[in-house]
Amino acid sequence: MADTGGKDWKRVLLLGFAGVLTVVLVTTTVAFWDQFTCGGPGSGVREVDGECVGVTDGSFSFGPEFEDIQKRIKAENDRVADLADEENPVVRVAFLGILTFDEVSPMDPERMLRSLEGAYTAVRRANDTQNFGDQSPQIQLVLANVGSRQEQWKPVVEQLVAMSDDRDRPLVAVTGMGVSVTSTRDIAERLNEESIPMISSAVTADGLAHGPGGINDGGDEENPALPGVIRVVPSNNEYVRALGDYLDAEPDPVRALIVYDNDTDERDLFVDTLREAYEEHLSDYLDADDYEQPFEGTTLGDTPSKAKFNIIARNVCNTGVNTVLYAGRAPDLDVFLDSLDSIPCRLDEPLRVLFVATGLSAANNDKTMGIAEANDINLVYASGFDTRWETAPPGSEAVPEGYEKFRNAYLHYLPDAEVEGLVNGYALANHDAVAVAASAVRMTNDEEGVEGPLTPRAVRSMLMLLNSEYPVEAGGGTLSYRSTGSSGEAIGRYVPIVELPLGDSREPLPDPYVIGAN
Repeated sequence: MADTGGKDWKRVLLLGFAGVLTVVLVTTTVAFWDQFTCGGPGSGVREVDGECVGVTDGSFSFGPEFEDIQKRIKAENDRVADLADEENPVVRVAFLGILTFDEVSPMDPERMLRSLEGAYTAVRRANDTQNFGDQSPQIQLVLANVGSRQEQWKPVVEQLVAMSDDRDRPLVAVTGMGVSVTSTRDIAERLNEESIPMISSAVTADGLAHGPGGINDGGDEENPALPGVIRVVPSNNEYVRALGDYLDAEPDPVRALIVYDNDTDERDLFVDTLREAYEEHLSDYLDADDYEQPFEGTTLGDTPSKAKFNIIARNVCNTGVNTVLYAGRAPDLDVFLDSLDSIPCRLDEPLRVLFVATGLSAANNDKTMGIAEANDINLVYASGFDTRWETAPPGSEAVPEGYEKFRNAYLHYLPDAEVEGLVNGYALANHDAVAVAASAVRMTNDEEGVEGPLTPRAVRSMLMLLNSEYPVEAGGGTLSYRSTGSSGEAIGRYVPIVELPLGDSREPLPDPYVIGAN
């Protein structure tokens, strides 16, 4: 009889080893499954609640609409990495925003595409030219996606914090942060704990930048602010001041009321602080009796209620006002105007509706513009961008001095892009945010006796020195920042007023409001 004991023993051993290996593989797969589904381990991106969130150098594409611009960002990052050595230091600047979307996202792919294009344009200008100071250190741009509603921000922000400690390629600033909701405040509070400077591209809500006492001022209990945050677009207060100048110049009496999103969940800092700014700066124009008309708005994408707006529209018609100060999101404005169109409302004079917007909005909506024209409604908004900057004659005082350089760089570094990519204002805003970050980075070269890798704290210390000899010639104005009194505002920022319908005018309104000059 053949001896089979050895074979049985070997078989048991092999089976046992295979079982252990299977357990290890299954355990490893489960542990890293969130990374395998979003680019694989090492990509910086993982799946959280069904979305791919995290930080990438451009190698992981967040969607087909972003593939081209992310390839360009990745190529520039690779070029910078290949040149890096002791004589050629490298730092990283983050673009933080919403790069995956669902039906209730407060942003959309078109605005975010233009945001990425603007940020990329600024990085190329910073690395290729001396527009924002010396060309060293070279700058890499990383993209931080915090999810469709910013609910996955915590692990992403911790990635950025860890990157700020990297001695070879430290993360030294965060830009983007373009949504005025409470999670943006949470993000800013965490980054501030690590002294990481933040330059917001499109957050307009008051209270989302440092207080009047300077970069380290957090405000007080009644008026909290965030130290470490500055912005490149106007705050709601500055937008409303610009609208105030516009109304002051009106020859006929202004009788106004406020139609506002009452934001019962307190999620939307934009609508809350805009209403407060109207009441503070335009109180002389408000009707003494019934000047408030609240509605439940689409803070994070809920369906607007036309029935509620029908009631508000009738009230507006009955009060006899000639001006509506609107504090809400764009989808609600469309429904409000539709309600004005659908009820029998005959006013003695044209109705003007005032609002604020980072860039072109209602003029792109044929239905909205048709309603406005049919009902003799004038739409007037304070903006961060005016499409007529494109058509104004050279040297026009109504156009920021640096706009043409930004425009030409945008079309140069994105040769397939067209001027239409500029019209929503987000390319400009995010270009300017990265331009300010790059300028602060390069200012550190003028410090003597400083050794070792650049730190976020060192860059942060430069933000309030971006003035006098060191302003930033950005697309929206020649920007500077004051250590006290400005609450993070970009001094020198243009705040154009846009009247719709635009008509045949090819030049912006004269005497534009400029922050710090008015």
